[in-house]
Amino acid sequence: MSQLTEALRTTATQWRAANQDRHGGVVLIWENTVYGWKNCLRDASHERPGAYAVDEAGHVFISEGGDDYNGAKCWVAINPTI
Repeated sequence: MSQLTEALRTTATQWRAANQDRHGGVVLIWENTVYGWKNCLRDASHERPGAYAVDEAGHVFISEGGDDYNGAKCWVAINPTI
């Protein structure tokens, strides 16, 4: 998982460098592609299960549970040492 975590952080960092008008918040990633940014980690039901969010400090979260129609049930922090 650590390779995935580092890849997600790299993707988010590159997006932030290209979009410097967005401060803080989380970069949203699906299938290795940034699809959005939000000023904070919000209700997971607005995202599909399996989406990732990376905050400015490099913390990575994955949306879990639910389904594509109703959205995910929750955000879960990914342990960077796994």
